[in-house]
Amino acid sequence: MRPSASTHSWLRADPWRALLALVAVCYGTVQLVAAGPGMGLGWDEVVYVSQVDPRVPAVEFIAPRARGITLIVAPVVLVTSSTEALRVYLCLLSALALYASFATWLRLRPGAVAPVAALLFASLWLALFYGSEAMPNMWVAFGAVGAVGFFLRCLRPDAGRGCVIGLALCVAAVALVRPPDSLWLVLPLGLALVRPGGRRPRVAVALVAGLAAGWADWVVEAYVRFGGPLARWQAAGAANETGLHFSLYEHARALNGPLLCRPPAHCGPAMPSWVLWWSAIPVLVLLGLYAARHRGRLAEALMPAVAGVSSAVPYVFLVGYAAPRFLLPTYALLAFPIAHGALALLEGARGTARRRAGACLAAAGFLAHLTLQGVTLDKVVAPRLAKREAHVRVARELRDLRVHPPCLVYGEHAVMIAYRMGCDGHTVLNWAGLNDVPAAVRAAEAAGKQVVAVDSGRAVPAPFLLAWERRPLQGVRPGRWSAYLPR
Repeated sequence: MRPSASTHSWLRADPWRALLALVAVCYGTVQLVAAGPGMGLGWDEVVYVSQVDPRVPAVEFIAPRARGITLIVAPVVLVTSSTEALRVYLCLLSALALYASFATWLRLRPGAVAPVAALLFASLWLALFYGSEAMPNMWVAFGAVGAVGFFLRCLRPDAGRGCVIGLALCVAAVALVRPPDSLWLVLPLGLALVRPGGRRPRVAVALVAGLAAGWADWVVEAYVRFGGPLARWQAAGAANETGLHFSLYEHARALNGPLLCRPPAHCGPAMPSWVLWWSAIPVLVLLGLYAARHRGRLAEALMPAVAGVSSAVPYVFLVGYAAPRFLLPTYALLAFPIAHGALALLEGARGTARRRAGACLAAAGFLAHLTLQGVTLDKVVAPRLAKREAHVRVARELRDLRVHPPCLVYGEHAVMIAYRMGCDGHTVLNWAGLNDVPAAVRAAEAAGKQVVAVDSGRAVPAPFLLAWERRPLQGVRPGRWSAYLPR
């Protein structure tokens, strides 16, 4: 089937939008191929999904969490319990969000910056892994890109009402998904408005309105469940170990694939290849700012750079542990000044030999970047596919043991296993010191629920389990899982 004349005319009239669409399509395709829809749900995902899944009990929703992700997954989860359907839905939605958020920059100024920035961000193993995960950080990244793009458009003399509405919606989306992150996003935007000549009342109103709309759900729930916003804020801080910290080294250790660097998880040392990659980012950002200034486009590179650094501040200085996904909004925003620098090198390829060498260096650097990201993505995906498949098999064998709702699954990976069975789950990260029957187990038994404990193969289980009946789960690989049933 040959492309129509209208398709050819669209490509000629708006090649950069077509290129961005191609990046988004490739992003969604690589997600499906590399991670696949067969990836089971992780612990945090189960918490968000279970809030709207009518077939399972809702997992405890603690103070730091917000309902944005729950609303995103609701259209699928309300209809089906299929994890595969949810993964495909999130994959397609994230590809669409990538296109929509970066496309706001094409309205600011047509050109290759937005497609190249989207390509740089979409090629990260983090973006590919979390695009189909029911987790908040990717959606904060998309919202931040859209918000900064709309903000810069609103500062133009010919700005219309659309950019103000778009700015408010993007800020509200970020606040709905992860409220504290919206404050760090809005902070540099608000400061830009108070500089001489930067006052735009409509823009300030859009920022405030977006924050108010996005925070409303969090504030209402704070009054209903946590004793007010201050009490919820304090509870969230205690859960997230907030305070004065410096976790830059922990974030460097997390680049190579650990999804969480928080005890009892051990992340190992920082890998030299990743330290080199990470160290190149500030250099490339500075080169991009220089190139953008030389081309009269400094604001279009400086604003996302400042907003990106601001988005990283709470996770580097105020949280006592690291997860690579925390910095996704920072990477998305820093992609813009880096794209300015890369394009400056490529556009000089037709000039002197020195400029050609610069273009070749940019191409070689991007190939090295793709190689590092691809190797790490495979390292991250393969073991998690196996681990989450084990959760499915454990759930199946527990059903064979006639464990059925109402029930409580207690032990390692219990929340993920319980979700597969329609049971309540209570995950235990450390069995040490559990000499007596835990309170959660006693409460479940008092409520008439069937209780089962699961263990992934520890040599010495919790002492209270010695009085229970042990059932090896033979169908689970590598075959060390056991179930414990009260006698």
